[in-house]
Amino acid sequence: MSKLLVLPGNCDTLGGTLITLSLLKIGFENHNMSERLSILIRADSLMDRYLQASGQSFCFQKISSSNQAQFFKQAIQWVNQQPKDYPLLLDNCVYNYLLPTFLINAPRLRCSGRRIYHFCHDLAHSNTALGFIARKLIFTCVSPRVLCNSRFTAAHVHRLMPNIQGILYQPVNLKRFNDSPPMTPPKELLPILQSGYRIILTPSRITEPGLHNDKNLRSLIPVLAHLKAMGYHYHGVVIGEDKSQDQLNSRTLLESADKLGVAKCFTILAPTLTIEDYYKYANVVVTLAPREPFGRTVVEAIACGVPVIGSRTGGIGEILGHFAPQWMVDPNDPVAVARAIVQVSIGADTPKLIAKGKSWVESQCSVMGYTRKIIELTELVDSTDKLLQSQKDLKNTASEGKAKVF
Repeated sequence: MSKLLVLPGNCDTLGGTLITLSLLKIGFENHNMSERLSILIRADSLMDRYLQASGQSFCFQKISSSNQAQFFKQAIQWVNQQPKDYPLLLDNCVYNYLLPTFLINAPRLRCSGRRIYHFCHDLAHSNTALGFIARKLIFTCVSPRVLCNSRFTAAHVHRLMPNIQGILYQPVNLKRFNDSPPMTPPKELLPILQSGYRIILTPSRITEPGLHNDKNLRSLIPVLAHLKAMGYHYHGVVIGEDKSQDQLNSRTLLESADKLGVAKCFTILAPTLTIEDYYKYANVVVTLAPREPFGRTVVEAIACGVPVIGSRTGGIGEILGHFAPQWMVDPNDPVAVARAIVQVSIGADTPKLIAKGKSWVESQCSVMGYTRKIIELTELVDSTDKLLQSQKDLKNTASEGKAKVF
C-alpha cells in the first residue's frame, strides 16, 4: 500500500501552503486514509507549532535542522530511503535558498523511478536570469507532474513546468469560515466598532512595493482618503506579517496614511491564527494585489458571508469572475475602488452575489473535494481501491434512493 510523501518548500510562513497542508491532513482523515499520508515538517518551525496548537500531530514526519535549506536537504535524503512506489509531492519548492540542494538532487530524483509531483502556490518568478535558468534546469531534469492553485498560476509556470495535470483551488475549512453569528469581537476591533466606523479588512503579508507578487497595500491609503472625502466613515484594517527590518514596510504605510489625513482610520495588526473572528466583523474585504496567484482571502471572506472588492487581474479576478464580476476593480484606481466599496454596501444584489459565491466556494473549495482530487491525481488509489470505492458509492446511492422513497 503506497503512501503520499509531501515536502513543503517553506515551513515558516503563515499562508496558503501551511493552511492547505493542514486541511489536506484533515481530508485524509475524513477519507479514512491517514496511514496513506506523510507530510515532512521542520521541527520547531512555525508549521510545527501551528499544527501542534491545532491538535494535529498524526501524519507528520519531523526533521530537526537549523534552517529550511538544511531541512530540505535532509528531507530529500529521507525520501530517497522510502519505497519507490511512494509518490512525492513537492509543495511549492521554488525558493532561492532551496535551489542549490534541489539542483544537486534533481538527477537522482529523476532516476529514482518515483512518481514526482509539484504543487505551485505561486508564479515561481525569478528577478534574475540566473534564478530562472536554475529553476529551468531543475524542473526540466525532474520533470514533475504539476498541480496549480489557479489557471493564472498555471499560465505563468508553464514555461518552467509544462506537464500541468490539474487546477486545484485551495480548500477552506467551512467549520471555521462560515456566516454563523459572531461571538465576542476581537479586542483590537472593539475601539473601531465602538466608534461607529465600518471595517475594511485586508488580510495580507506586508511586503515592500515592486515585488512580482506585490500585495499593493499602498493603494488602500488613497481609497480611505477618497471615502473620507465622500463623507463615508470606513476604517481600514490590515492583518499580516511584516518581515522587513524594524517593520519598515508597516511604518511606510502608516506614514502614507498620516500624509493623506487618514491615520486615525487605518490600523495594522499582527497575524492571527483566528482570522475568521475578524472576517465576521468586517463590512467588506478589499484585496488589491494585481498578480495574486490564488487569493485565499477571497474564498475565506465569501465563506463568512462578507463581500469582496478585489483586483480584476490575477487569481483574485479569476475567482471573483465565477460569481461576482461586478466586484472586480482596477487595483490602481482608488476612486473606482472607493465607489465599489460604497456600492457593495448599498447594492440590492449584494446578498444574492454572496449566496452565489458561497455556493461556488462550497462546491470548488471543499476539503473533501480537494483531498479526493489530490488522491486521484497522484494515483494514490490503485485499481482495487477504486473498485471498492465504486461499490461503496453505489451502495450509498442506493441507500439515499431508498430514503427518498420513504
